[in-house]
Amino acid sequence: MILYALPISNFCSKVTIVLRHKQIPHQILPPPSGYGSAEYKQIVPTGKIPGLVDDQLVLSESEAINEYLEEKYPNPVMLPGDPAKRAMIRQLSRHHDLAVEPIIRSLFGQVAPQTRNAEVLQAKATELQKQLTMLAELAESQPFLLTSEMSLADVGYAPTLLLGELMWECFGMPWNLPPRLKEWHQNLQKVLAVSETLQEARKATVTWIASKQG
Repeated sequence: MILYALPISNFCSKVTIVLRHKQIPHQILPPPSGYGSAEYKQIVPTGKIPGLVDDQLVLSESEAINEYLEEKYPNPVMLPGDPAKRAMIRQLSRHHDLAVEPIIRSLFGQVAPQTRNAEVLQAKATELQKQLTMLAELAESQPFLLTSEMSLADVGYAPTLLLGELMWECFGMPWNLPPRLKEWHQNLQKVLAVSETLQEARKATVTWIASKQG
């Protein structure tokens, strides 16, 4: 099994965490000639990362990849059997992909000081707090968002919140999680697969941010 990924990508990290947590034998490679390249599209037709190749199966989109990994390698369980719980986990995972992550991604252009706009930053910071507050309201009183062990609901938030924290530090803005999410965030970082992946993501992100400051 090969995962085409880059440590700077939070969606790649989302899949890497699952691969490591389930201890699935795999190899992580950068997309040849870069994602979107003609060479890479010969392997993964969408040209996107993450891209997974497992024998004859080729997948892109982190959500599709993670659900495939869960179905093929069901232990440890990251999507429980109860239909209601599965639906709630999918809801929070989509909340990450569609509501939380895009806010942070929209500020990539603000990392360079010469293109920074204080009003835009403040508006996006307010919007992010709104979405994180919603996440806190949808979460249950568990060590993780909805379950006693890490589930697919949790994995996307780990790298995205790291990315947000590092960017907010670059912007000189305070980074605050809603109180109900602080203990969950600490629990998440204690998971070995998460801590290993975030270490790589942090290094790549710090390098990227530094490259924009000159």
